[in-house]
Amino acid sequence: MRAILALDGIDSKKHSGIISEFGHKYIKTGLFSKEFSKTIQKAFKVCNDSDYDDFYVVSKEEVSEQVENAKIFLDAVEAYTETMYPAESEVH
Repeated sequence: MRAILALDGIDSKKHSGIISEFGHKYIKTGLFSKEFSKTIQKAFKVCNDSDYDDFYVVSKEEVSEQVENAKIFLDAVEAYTETMYPAESEVH
């Protein structure tokens, strides 16, 4: 998310700021699926819980879900960047 925002000159010092900016600029405008809003919020919650709850234990199923969601999000980011910033054609 931060890399996509950086392409438009946007940054934030906090993860929550990055998530908020990404939601406003890319999800609400339809550039990315609204489903990513849920995916991002869930990943942020797992991250916070694991950072701040000394006894937080993530299940194997949750890890698998997070990995799969990350792959789907990465595919969407790659498709977006290829569309918005196509590689220059080689000149022979």
